[in-house]
Amino acid sequence: MPSNGGSAALPPDSLRSDLPRAAAVPEVPVPGEPLPAGAFRPVVLCFLFRSEAGRREVLLGLKHEGFGTGRIVALGGKLEPGETPAQAAVREVAEESGLLVEESDLGFLGEVTWDFPANPAWNMRAWIFAADRFTGDAGPSDEITPEWFPVTAPPWDGMWEDAAYWLPRVLAREPFRADIVLDAHSVGVASASVRPASVGPASVGPTQEGGTDGIPERPLTQGT
Repeated sequence: MPSNGGSAALPPDSLRSDLPRAAAVPEVPVPGEPLPAGAFRPVVLCFLFRSEAGRREVLLGLKHEGFGTGRIVALGGKLEPGETPAQAAVREVAEESGLLVEESDLGFLGEVTWDFPANPAWNMRAWIFAADRFTGDAGPSDEITPEWFPVTAPPWDGMWEDAAYWLPRVLAREPFRADIVLDAHSVGVASASVRPASVGPASVGPTQEGGTDGIPERPLTQGT
């Protein structure tokens, strides 16, 4: 499949060879069915990467409607009835950016849960995908305006605060799991746990240190 770019730091096939295939994604609740009390709504996020003018870039977008309006977010959304997470990722990318990505080119990076104690209906569990191969040109949709950003300079000030805890793992292509608990205002981070996918939990606290693979972490001002 033709590519609109690849990672400047990784060989073109590294995502597909180093990460679990989409079949490794855990099972999810049946989309469209009512969720039991305390359940986390299943969603997907998909990060596309390219190499442009010798630098690695990641596709994000300014949200125009729905949850997260006014923030810069990853492409993605809720699963529809009958969809697998990989199918949902392909559909959401196409709907929000016009780019076409094949399921076979998706790499599964891990999971993030967001717990909103003040607004339990917002609770979400996301399956995180990444891809280097896609076709088309990114363009705006009714829901989002996509934009390419250098992986070394994500738009932290326009994103949800919790992104500082787990996005560096995505940018460094590190399989992981993150559990985020939001504060009473459903904006800030009350606590966060981020760990490698194959290792037990390790809480992440405030840090000023750089991220993995040269990816800088945003300085964190809130503890766990």
